Amino acid sequence: MSNGARPPGREQGGAGGRSAIARLLHPVDSVIAIGIIAFCGWLLYETGQFDEVSFLFSQNIPPELFPRILIVVIILFCLALPFEHILLTRKGKDIDKGRRDKVSGMTWLTMLVLVATVSASPLLGTYLTMVAVCIVLPLLWHERRLHYILAFAAVFPAAVTVLFNLVLGVFFEPGMIGIAFH
Repeated sequence: MSNGARPPGREQGGAGGRSAIARLLHPVDSVIAIGIIAFCGWLLYETGQFDEVSFLFSQNIPPELFPRILIVVIILFCLALPFEHILLTRKGKDIDKGRRDKVSGMTWLTMLVLVATVSASPLLGTYLTMVAVCIVLPLLWHERRLHYILAFAAVFPAAVTVLFNLVLGVFFEPGMIGIAFH
């Protein structure tokens, strides 16, 4: 094109007229990451408001430490979120494909079941809540090999409990059912 006109799709700013920043940061992921980081910032502030626990009742770590570790890990993942598309588009993947689809009914049902199960945790206690989730979700997702479900429901909650109780020294709430057996 000797007349100085640009070929279609090559307007100012590069690919499709998008600026370098727009090509670097995925707009939807950036907004989501900012929202999650803001929420995590508020949670970090809230963990600083926890009452001091007497040394007698302390379980090896202060009550604000574990939530803060989780929050910092979430923030670190969120910092990478706006840049994820760079790696995936190089592999030929369309990361926005799933966003164009409507959220499935199974997703809503899974959220409802999780909320109901976690809401029952004051009655069940932490361990039995984990067991219930490990049984109910695979059944909900149409896993019918019962021996795998039962093995998962036995091993995973036990491993988590051992990790927290023995390694970290953090003990789970027994719930009203657990208290009844003491």
